[in-house]
Amino acid sequence: MSSLIISVLVFVWHFSWNLTINKALGHKTLSWVHILLMSLLIGLLSESVYQLSKVSLLVVISFFSLLYYINLIHVRFFGHLIPWVQIKEFFSKNKTTAAGGDMLVQALKGLMKSVDLILLFVYVITATGIIFFKAEVIISVYSIVAINIVLVSLIILTCLKYREIKEGRVNPYLFGVFFSYYFAYLNEQKRKEQHENLFKMFEEEKDHDTNFEESQQKEERQKDEFFGKWKGKNVILIQLESFQQFLIHHKVNGQEVTPFLNRMARENIQFTEVYSQFAMGHTVDAEFAALHSLYPLKNEIINFKHFDKKYRGLAHIFKENNYETAALHGFKGDFYNRRIMMKTHGFDSFYAEEDFNSSERASTWMSDSSFFKQSVDKIKNMKEPFFSFMISLTSHFPFELEQKYWGLKLEKDQTNFMSRYYQSANYTDRALEHFYNQLVKEGLHKNTVFAFYGDHEGVTLENLPELFDILEFEQMNILKTVNQQRAAKVPFILSTADPDQVINLSSPKIGSTLDISQTLLHLMGLPEISYAMGESLFTSSPNRTIPLIQFPLGSFVSKDFFCYASSSGNYSESTFFDRKINRMILPVSGEKEKQFDFSKQQIIKSEYLITGDLLIGNQSEKEGDDGYVIDLNSKLEELLSIADHEAIIIPVSRNLEMIYTRQTKDNPSVLHNLEKYYFKQTNRNVKFFSTINFENNIKDIFFEDPQYIDLIRDKGYFVDHALSISLESFLDNLPDDVCIVVTAKDDASNQINEAYHSKVEKFGISKLKKGLNYRFSYINLIYKNKGFTSFFEEGSITALELHLNKNQFFNGFYIPFNLSAISKGALVGNRSEINVNGVPYSLNMRGLNIVVVDMKTSKILKSVRADTYSNTTVNNGMYRATKSEAVDGG
Repeated sequence: MSSLIISVLVFVWHFSWNLTINKALGHKTLSWVHILLMSLLIGLLSESVYQLSKVSLLVVISFFSLLYYINLIHVRFFGHLIPWVQIKEFFSKNKTTAAGGDMLVQALKGLMKSVDLILLFVYVITATGIIFFKAEVIISVYSIVAINIVLVSLIILTCLKYREIKEGRVNPYLFGVFFSYYFAYLNEQKRKEQHENLFKMFEEEKDHDTNFEESQQKEERQKDEFFGKWKGKNVILIQLESFQQFLIHHKVNGQEVTPFLNRMARENIQFTEVYSQFAMGHTVDAEFAALHSLYPLKNEIINFKHFDKKYRGLAHIFKENNYETAALHGFKGDFYNRRIMMKTHGFDSFYAEEDFNSSERASTWMSDSSFFKQSVDKIKNMKEPFFSFMISLTSHFPFELEQKYWGLKLEKDQTNFMSRYYQSANYTDRALEHFYNQLVKEGLHKNTVFAFYGDHEGVTLENLPELFDILEFEQMNILKTVNQQRAAKVPFILSTADPDQVINLSSPKIGSTLDISQTLLHLMGLPEISYAMGESLFTSSPNRTIPLIQFPLGSFVSKDFFCYASSSGNYSESTFFDRKINRMILPVSGEKEKQFDFSKQQIIKSEYLITGDLLIGNQSEKEGDDGYVIDLNSKLEELLSIADHEAIIIPVSRNLEMIYTRQTKDNPSVLHNLEKYYFKQTNRNVKFFSTINFENNIKDIFFEDPQYIDLIRDKGYFVDHALSISLESFLDNLPDDVCIVVTAKDDASNQINEAYHSKVEKFGISKLKKGLNYRFSYINLIYKNKGFTSFFEEGSITALELHLNKNQFFNGFYIPFNLSAISKGALVGNRSEINVNGVPYSLNMRGLNIVVVDMKTSKILKSVRADTYSNTTVNNGMYRATKSEAVDGG
């Protein structure tokens, strides 16, 4: 009897978990019979395990309960089970956590629900039964018969689904969560085969059509009243992080969430039916879709694997028409390989966080307010006409904007997700308004076109029900996936301040972020992107089918229907929603099936063109683009300046390399291709940590990130500072006509005793001395030209700040750059800051922080520190590793 009870408990345990996850996935309940039979089988088989070992059964139940719950949390956040590739990654890299996992941990509190207590209760009852019931020795005949009946039933059901399994169209969740991985594998293999067949078809088209490239182009473009309307104007295109269309004109407690964008939309052009396009890369996928009018890749991030392909997108076309082009973003330049990819996109310049003063933070990142404010100086120095592409940041998940930045007056208890989302979006909107007003002051607004669009959705899966209520969507489990599509719209707004050329238009024409570049080029009267899969929204057909890559392959939206393709890729199992009657409809054969197949083919064709490097047909065009120069970050430039010519240089931080490695682990050649790009630019031996052959290498290794120190020491290397000379020798060796900016952090006086003070006094350091300035703030400006002259030196127990404007005369010296120097001793803030032309260069370390600026070019020559609390040696925060044998042998 006890064995029967255990079987029932395990049956209930397995069935409840799978039913809960199936419901969270939003699936129809058609597969519950299969799950019921599988649960019966698991329950009956558990009897055998129970009789062999109680402990084994308890361990199995506990282990799988944990795995089920992890998957349930993942489903609530991402909408699908944890992919097998991430599971493999977790076990293969014990020090690496996937980016999605980081976000999952951050969101864990909001993802746990009270209903989970029922699952916990089921587990506790099952575990208690296993522990306290006494096992029977003999397996009953009834159990054996029952097992056979269940197995036969499962075999029959499997046979009924044989054709779908063979064709790779079976619902992966047919027999429960963990069997889904096997069926997903079968489906993926079949999809790969289908992809290969389509690739072959495209290849045959290419071989038989000598004008294949031309055949990919659209018919001769239509010219309407809007064509060339804004020809010759400057263009500022701004990608808004996590902005959804519903935010525009939306009010909370009577307050507009985005009043500035609302005004831009009301008074100019807005397209209200534009859908996002992104896959694994999220924001960088949105960039790619907007700049090239192509679909991102479903299972790869283009920035890592296809940065070396040849493109001719939006920035290229502006350049060809005498525009200066620049991209600007307030995050790390090497993140997602942007520093190289922005050149591939066609931009002349790329400014990242390292090129700004990023000390003002909001939601842990450089604030949008500071980013847009500082960007004005960079934009106004561009030659007109110019094209600036800007990427905002503050309105990024998890929307933890500090309360001091809140601009909306909400109820005190309104601290839920949607309230945080509104506050973050409102902050970015205010930053945009201030940016616009600054451009007005500079006189740049009238001859400039402003375009704004959202990159992807911001409301996470577990918060969608609240959004659906706001949007007044009917909520049923069967509508969950379609409602997600209906909410996947992003704003697209175009404006100009030229009163003679203002266009007032609100269009419900359906489109996606693939249409942004084509629409903008239409207004500018410039050539289209030849390989574009998007269209100008001014001339596109209202009956278009828009494939949606962020959903299962085959998903699309049109003015009449939404299609959410089944995960099996089977048309007949896909979900269709009629927009006219707001009801689900059956997927009958006909026009909708053609749209379904068209959506698949478009996305696969885009993949074919990108991965095959077939976007530009003219070989001379391809070869002609190889000479462009990669923007190197300042730290890498300094490493190159101090490293021996034959030495190895590691170009990025440890954290970034781990991201690179994770994203390219299935194709190690990507890192080698990146190294080739660096070599083309620098003619130096630039390598990633993971590609260095430490055992056979005898060359010195230079790097900047201290996280590498222990890793390289473990490889048998001696690590020391790359630059280590006395303070007086460092100053003496500097070239003439330089400004030496010195600020102190913590304490900078302890080693400057009477004897040493007499040594450094001739270099312009006279007001810093042991016993007199302990833990003082200290700023010194020294001009070197055939000698050393201090034209500002001050020490104080309080914080010190000095701000000088470009082209200002100060104490008899001409300052050709903007300078901000801040020193806060140990007791008043403990900080050193030196900003030149708005960019921070101080190492912000204990002692004297020194930045050397060329007075002719305003270029930074050195950024170093001397820890004059403990010694008088200068180093630059960079490191040199030498093989221990070489050290011993020397």
